[in-house]
Amino acid sequence: MKIYSAQTIKNPADSDDLLCVWETGKQIPFDVKRIYHIGNVKAGTVRGHHAHKKLEQILLCPYGSIEVALDDGTEVKNCLLDSPDKGLYVGPGVWHTMKWIESGSLLLVMASNFYVEEDYIRNYGKFKEKFPGETS
Repeated sequence: MKIYSAQTIKNPADSDDLLCVWETGKQIPFDVKRIYHIGNVKAGTVRGHHAHKKLEQILLCPYGSIEVALDDGTEVKNCLLDSPDKGLYVGPGVWHTMKWIESGSLLLVMASNFYVEEDYIRNYGKFKEKFPGETS
């Protein structure tokens, strides 16, 4: 599990202001081709339930808190995203789920490629076999 930290800049006029900067080649280890967010989700909801064959992602929670479970096929690690300056790297071959801890939390995802359905592994049994054959 790799956590990246944004460059943070505080406003000297207001100690509560915080600017978080994410740059490719610095805090993001790949070129970003797609950015999307998931919001308006109720607490307790679990999303994801998939892995990718090639896609790399950084998951951020700019508002609220979301618990991410990462499963590499042998071990599951959990990470709480609860700060706008913390980004979780999710690489290829990692089954992941995201659980909303607080209603209204926002998940922001920066991805290394455009949406490609064939890159998804949506069947956990196939994932555990290191994804031979069909992905659904």
